[in-house]
Amino acid sequence: MFGLTMASVPGVVLMPAAAHAQSRIAYHIGAGPLGSALTQFGVQAGVTISFDPRQIHALTTPGLDGAYGVDEGLALLLSNSGLRAQRQANGGYLLVQDGSSDAVVLGATTVNGQGLGATTEGTGSYTTGSTNTATKLALSLRETPQSVTVITRKRMDDQNIQSLDDIARTATGITLTKIGTDRSTYYSRGFEISDLQYDGIPTNISENYSMDVMSTSNMAIYDRVEVVRGANGLMQGTGNPSAAINLVRKRPTQDFRLGAELGAGSWDNYRGQVDVSGPLTPTGNVRGRAVAYYNNANSYRDGSERDNQLLYLVGEADLNDSTVLTVGATLQKDNQNGYDWGGLNTRRDGSFYPLSRSTNLNGKWAHLDRNNYTLFSDLTHTFDNEWKLTLAMNAIWSNADFLSAYPNRVAGDNYRMTVSQADYEDTQFALDLYATGPFELFGRKHQLMLGANTRKDEFDAVIKSATNNPTIDITDFDYSALPSPILNAIGADYNYTRKERGLYGASRFSLTDDLSLIVGTRVSWSDYKVASPYTNDQYRENGRLVPYAGLVLDLDKHHTWYASYTEIYKTQSYYGVGNTLLDPIEGENYETGIKGEYFDGRLNTSLAIFQTSLENMPEALPVSPTCGVTGTSKCYETGAKVRNRGFELEVSGEPLENWNVSAGYTYSDPEYVAGASKGSDYYRKIPRRLLKVATDYRLPGVLDQWRVGGDVYAQSRTAADVTGYDIKQGGYTLLNLHAHYQINQQFSVQYNLNNVLDKVYYQSLPTSNNFGGLYYGDPRNFAVTLRYQY
Repeated sequence: MFGLTMASVPGVVLMPAAAHAQSRIAYHIGAGPLGSALTQFGVQAGVTISFDPRQIHALTTPGLDGAYGVDEGLALLLSNSGLRAQRQANGGYLLVQDGSSDAVVLGATTVNGQGLGATTEGTGSYTTGSTNTATKLALSLRETPQSVTVITRKRMDDQNIQSLDDIARTATGITLTKIGTDRSTYYSRGFEISDLQYDGIPTNISENYSMDVMSTSNMAIYDRVEVVRGANGLMQGTGNPSAAINLVRKRPTQDFRLGAELGAGSWDNYRGQVDVSGPLTPTGNVRGRAVAYYNNANSYRDGSERDNQLLYLVGEADLNDSTVLTVGATLQKDNQNGYDWGGLNTRRDGSFYPLSRSTNLNGKWAHLDRNNYTLFSDLTHTFDNEWKLTLAMNAIWSNADFLSAYPNRVAGDNYRMTVSQADYEDTQFALDLYATGPFELFGRKHQLMLGANTRKDEFDAVIKSATNNPTIDITDFDYSALPSPILNAIGADYNYTRKERGLYGASRFSLTDDLSLIVGTRVSWSDYKVASPYTNDQYRENGRLVPYAGLVLDLDKHHTWYASYTEIYKTQSYYGVGNTLLDPIEGENYETGIKGEYFDGRLNTSLAIFQTSLENMPEALPVSPTCGVTGTSKCYETGAKVRNRGFELEVSGEPLENWNVSAGYTYSDPEYVAGASKGSDYYRKIPRRLLKVATDYRLPGVLDQWRVGGDVYAQSRTAADVTGYDIKQGGYTLLNLHAHYQINQQFSVQYNLNNVLDKVYYQSLPTSNNFGGLYYGDPRNFAVTLRYQY
């Protein structure tokens, strides 16, 4: 169970529980579903009510009309339901079977005077009540002066979201390209996303080979994924003005819960999962949670298969009434055979070959085997004055063994398959210390956040090439006939080291009852060093200031206008003449919009307009020696300027009882406004328009054991610039459907059908007509999931 009692809300003083239970309030709650009535009652009465939504989903109530005390009102609402409300020591209520003292704990959720909380598991909602990714201040979506999307646990389950790629296809404004079937690059608002966050702590994914070693193929351990679009330098330091993706882990629960899943799908895709959580001591002061996951699957690509194993362990201990210690670990093993690194290609004139979607230009020997080990911890102390101090740590040790080939055109349809073998090691460590709390100034109450963080990423790669690279005809090819590679005995060593340190702070000033101002800044120290056989260079920045400001005005009960500004600073990995790193990218990000909040926060809307301007952008020199860590890339200079303007529309939540919906539309138009490419589009491989809609509806009456829904993904055309030709793909639309049947209180079964119309499309386009990089999207496929929840 989770949620906040009204006593924890600043500025609200409650009567003692006994007195409050007897105070009389006028209610006008109509007859209908019991869950909706309990939600209304909890909000109006200002009390916490915890219950299992599946226990009550078929129950109705005669409603409540008149003035009643809390105990009396709950008794009337629950009449003839077989349930009663048991008052807890903290003044909240827990539903139990009538005549029993045993609590209903199955998948418990909580309704309270503030509506939804931050945790989404068990709420059955497509939205959340609180998020802190943007500023570390716990704010509602409406109070946050940036565009925020939250992919909740229910939405992940409904859409069978299994990987970070699935998150990118689902979240408003996010898209992806691929270099390798499992090496993805994510984009938002025209620019690459260079960091992931785990429980708010940044992790670097911006190196050439980062996604070869970082496994993101499992979402089983996360409660939600929070996406803040636009610049996020306040929390991350250097970074692109794209988005912050924050994966928030599941935590132990106060009550015992046991969940299990069995899944089967297309191409022999089988998976199993067990999730157990609850108290480890009689008093519940020590709690634990464990998630075990296994997945084995073939693929529509010839010779490809994967085996994924995951173990997640986390424990919480109440050291005293005010201090909580959390320690957790994740062990993940992800092996892929027949790994396709290079993808396909177009003809020399930019047209597509009529190749089967099963085509794989790599042999049976190709593979990518990864091991990821994560250790995390946080210690939180809450003071009597409502201030909270947190020390958090996240450490990741990753290694990978890679062997695959990349197609390089020789002539016509003949390609030389350039084989590479790599051993990767990536060690990332981050520490974050911050405090949040209220303060009073000029007779008003405000919020303050102060913090300091440090992180380091050391990435090592040893890469060997083959001496027997075969040549193939792409139109007449047998993947099983490729000879096993003979590798050079000595490889090339590459090392990337990033260090980030910073002091940061933000304050939310309550200027009036309707107007608040958020101001903050970060002072960053950055150090980026690259060493390879071809270059050895380092860039340092000391005491860089990154300001942040936001203004939020409540227009009425449901609507808020906001505006925000932040500066941008990012070290880059492009090289100039002499093979030295270019100076960092700098810029500004502006955003304004109107947000709506309805039904006590259960439905949120947003309209945002944004502009991003970047200077010192890299621009390839027309004639130059080669540069880069491999000594084969073009040399660049910092002569370009890029400006992106666009807008976003988003709706998420529950507009009607038993109906969840999420819809987002993005228009983004990045273009060069200075430099040799002035007037042309910036990075045409990502779409300018994105539409994503998802919905889930519980059928009424005798069919209420059924939920049905689906989602639509639509994007505009994309293109790749190559010498003399454009490689183009028109816009396309994908349709997915799902149906969910609640067998009984514990068991349910779900069917997902993806790409229902079997649309043939390319997930990514190549950047050259001589090399690969062209990847088909998934054909029509299905998944069946059997779930158990106790």
